[in-house]
Amino acid sequence: MFGYVRPLKEELKIREYDGFKSYYCGLCHHIKKDYGDIPRFTLSYDVTTMGILLDALGPSSAMVKKKTCISRPVTKFPTIQNNLALKYASTVNVLLAYYKLLDDVDDEDDLKSKALALSFKPYLKNVPKELKFLNKVIKENLAQLHRLESTQTFSSLDEIAHPFANLVGSIVKLYPYPLRKDSRSLRANLYTFGYKLGKWIYLIDALDDFESDTEQGKFNALYCLYKNDTKTMHEEVDLTLYSCEASCKEILDKLPLRRNRAVLSNIVTLGMMDRYYKVANSCKSKQSNS
Repeated sequence: MFGYVRPLKEELKIREYDGFKSYYCGLCHHIKKDYGDIPRFTLSYDVTTMGILLDALGPSSAMVKKKTCISRPVTKFPTIQNNLALKYASTVNVLLAYYKLLDDVDDEDDLKSKALALSFKPYLKNVPKELKFLNKVIKENLAQLHRLESTQTFSSLDEIAHPFANLVGSIVKLYPYPLRKDSRSLRANLYTFGYKLGKWIYLIDALDDFESDTEQGKFNALYCLYKNDTKTMHEEVDLTLYSCEASCKEILDKLPLRRNRAVLSNIVTLGMMDRYYKVANSCKSKQSNS
C-alpha cells in the first residue's frame, strides 16, 4: 500500500486524532509482536485505516494501553493492544510490503529491494494458519496486475485498476474474525468499500508518479492510456476518483459501526480528497512548467 489514506488532522478533535494514532501505534506493535522489528518500517496508513474499519465492526471494545514508540522510546503513547483487527492488518501489511519489494525487483532489478525482500521472506513463516489465505489473495491479484502492466493490454482505467481494487476489496470482505451484525449484505458492502478504496489508491498513485515515471521511462498506467493528452487524463481521473470517494462515503454511512465513525468519515470525506487535491495540483503544476 502507498500511504495515501489518512485523516485530515486539522479537522479532527484532539481525542479523535489521538484515537487514530492509537490504532497506528497499535498496528506497529502488532507487527513487532507477530513478525519482528524490521517489518515495522513498512507501517502503512492505508492498512491502518483497514484495521480501524474492521475493528469498528467488531463485537468487543478496543483495549488501550500506553506504550513506548520505536522512534521515541522515552514517551509512552496510547496504543491498541491484543486486537484481532490489527492482528489481521499486521499480516496484510507484511504481505503487501513483501510482494511490493518483489515487484520492485522485477521492474528495476533493484539491489536494495532484493536485499529487503530476502530479509522479509523468513517472516512469512509467522503468518497464522487462519490467515494463510491472504498470501494467495495478494499474490494472485498482484500477479494479474503485473501481467497487465507488463503487456500493456488494457484499454481503460477500470481495467488496469481492477486487480488492485479486487485485492483490497477481497482483503476487507474476507476478514475471518467475528463482526457485529455479520451477514452476506455486510460482507458485500465491505467488498465494495474496499474495491472502491483500492481503485482510488491505485489511480492516485499513478497520478502522483506520472511526471517522474514519464521522465524516467517507467511504466505508468495513465501515460499508457492518455500519452500526452493530459487534459483528458485529468478529466477522467477526476471523475473516477470522485466516484470512488462518493461510493466509499455512501457505504460507510450504511455500516453498523460501533466506534470510530468520526475518524473514518474524516478519512473518506476530507482526508482522501485533500490528498487528491494536493497530488492533482502538483501534477498540473509540473506539467504547466515543463
